[in-house]
Amino acid sequence: MVAAASLVALLGGCLSLWLGQDSNWDLRNYHLYNGYAALQGRLHLDLAPAQMQSYFSPLLDVFQYLLLVRLPGPLVGFVMGVLHGLLFVPVAGVAWWVLRDRAERAWLAPLLGVAGLCMASVLSEFGNTMADNTTALFVVGSLWAVVHAQSRAEGVVPWRSWVLAGVLLGMAVALKLTNAIYAIGMAAALLAAGGRWSQRVLGLTVVAATALLVAALAAGWWYWQLWQHHGNPLLPQFNAWFQSPLAQQGGVADTRWLPRGLGEHVLWPLIFAANPKRVSEISLVQLVWPLLFVVGLALLGQHLLRRRRAHTAAAFAPVLRGVVAFVLVSYLLWQFVFSIHRYLSALELLAPLLLWCGWVRLWPGTRGPRSAGWLVAVCVIVSLVGRGDWGHESWASQAFRVQGPPMAAPAQSVVLLVGAEPQGWRVPLLPAQARYAAVASNFPEAEGYRAALAAMLDERPYQFAMLPGYSDRLALRFEALNRKVAAVGLHAEPGCGKLSWIARTVRGGRLKVEQQQGRCVLVPGRAGPMTPAAAEAEERTAAQARLGAYGLQLVPGSCVTLDSRIGQGRFPYQWCRLQPVR
Repeated sequence: MVAAASLVALLGGCLSLWLGQDSNWDLRNYHLYNGYAALQGRLHLDLAPAQMQSYFSPLLDVFQYLLLVRLPGPLVGFVMGVLHGLLFVPVAGVAWWVLRDRAERAWLAPLLGVAGLCMASVLSEFGNTMADNTTALFVVGSLWAVVHAQSRAEGVVPWRSWVLAGVLLGMAVALKLTNAIYAIGMAAALLAAGGRWSQRVLGLTVVAATALLVAALAAGWWYWQLWQHHGNPLLPQFNAWFQSPLAQQGGVADTRWLPRGLGEHVLWPLIFAANPKRVSEISLVQLVWPLLFVVGLALLGQHLLRRRRAHTAAAFAPVLRGVVAFVLVSYLLWQFVFSIHRYLSALELLAPLLLWCGWVRLWPGTRGPRSAGWLVAVCVIVSLVGRGDWGHESWASQAFRVQGPPMAAPAQSVVLLVGAEPQGWRVPLLPAQARYAAVASNFPEAEGYRAALAAMLDERPYQFAMLPGYSDRLALRFEALNRKVAAVGLHAEPGCGKLSWIARTVRGGRLKVEQQQGRCVLVPGRAGPMTPAAAEAEERTAAQARLGAYGLQLVPGSCVTLDSRIGQGRFPYQWCRLQPVR
């Protein structure tokens, strides 16, 4: 197993290098800023420059920030890929104990571990900083420790395994609060298997107490600071309870992904498989959840009809009950609370194992294991072919670069990040003496926020606005596409027939063919986006309207476009002077 884990981790690093420099929305918005701000103690200086996400626990972001700013970009990518490749270890470990009574355990457990890494949500975040894969190491590691404890001989109290499970679970919740659903799922796993009821309850008590203690020690300092500075340890969430003056009193929840109505709740695994964008901003194509849903219903029907006989049932270790309880309870909580696909990473890692076991349970004969293997293989292929991507750029030795703006007196300056586009990643690379605040962002501003902003502006006479800039990324994409067209010789075909056929097969009219200087070239099928200059002018117009609500406006003619890069990808920004509305 050690050799297999080392190989998979190495391949994970190579895969991350192949994918390129991570540039996902969350990284550009808050992962880089939050790590920097926590290390520099900027909680009392800045005002939500990374929008509402500025106040998420920065524990994992500190680790990622130090990697990203101190090591070459490709090396960081390799390290993150190796880290995510190590997910193989707890997944294969859980499978090892579940398959304890199976003859094929030695080779099947590692294969199911690899299959878990190939699921849609895991693949989409491989090597990146969005935290779901990274914290899944702790979640599934905790389950592995629980399963190991439940596999011990009757009468043996597995204190060490329980404590380890609690430590890992507490860290998972401290690093990413949405992992709290897995804490409840873990409680179900502890009660579903593991000897006498008294021992199960004792195990639950030890794991829960350890997890609470570790979470408090690891993240309590941050929540205490938020409480002291802003009156809400979870700002801006749950502000109806805490009533921080900065945020609106209503709750902050992203409900757009949730199922609507009883029918959708019942059939949700089928619905979001057919339409992946019901649960994600990008399409994460997968087949494993609808298959698990169908197999689960079939097993339930088989049990209710009492058609399964004990002597024909497939042999699995009793700990399988704990794994099933963990996945089922965690999934139901996910569906009712979040329904955001990428939060399922920890469960998707285990999905191939459960699918294989469920199918073999339905078909316990000699053909069952083989057909179950093919079923898992189909799920892997579907996820690989339909792989989603949260954003990557070509590598550069320095992961982040920002052209310095004209700011003569940073210690007397305030910079407003205008709008909801992610701009917080630039702040760590700008002068630290300035203060930074977001306006017209996704933070639910209340009167206290406006008052804090006004005090900041009164304190510092030099005021600037940072707005998104635009590069012609579409033109760059089509240049690359037409190089491929030329490489296969389609650019020189008389009449451009084959290339036109290819363009027609693309849905939505996104491509069309033109002849330019005797060559067949692909161009955007619809009216393309504005030129960068026109797009930036429109952004300035929108910013004027937003800033007017704060009594500010852009100084006419003061805006300049500056360069900033993630890897080799260009993310220009506009820098403008501000003045009061007259």
